[in-house]
Amino acid sequence: MIRALIAALVLAALITACGLTTQPASSSSATPTSSAAGMNVSGVVDRSGQAAACPTDEPCDPPLTAVYLVFSRNGYPDVRVQVAGDGKFAVHLDPGAYTIAAAPPPMRGKLTPSSVRVPQDGTVTLRLVIA
Repeated sequence: MIRALIAALVLAALITACGLTTQPASSSSATPTSSAAGMNVSGVVDRSGQAAACPTDEPCDPPLTAVYLVFSRNGYPDVRVQVAGDGKFAVHLDPGAYTIAAAPPPMRGKLTPSSVRVPQDGTVTLRLVIA
């Protein structure tokens, strides 16, 4: 019992250390604009490319697109951001070129675009699609 509690506390500390963020996003354009509240990359993950896997006679929720997005660039730690239930996300990233991946990876399809360049000034709004 104590080992399970210690393991849970260690896991919580690791998740907190990863710098998870859950901030709402704004509209979906692809042009840099002025920064708001420190978040310079925001957007939505569109799961419209995925069909729901449920019987035709039964209602069901659409499949989860991604729990997190992972922004990576060479020589720097990955930045993870949690995707909200409606697909929106927002995060602050230093200027530079990043690759984008979903974690866990989609069971069907792939995330596009898979990269973004964050400008020195302004913001970027992404529309990521799993298809």
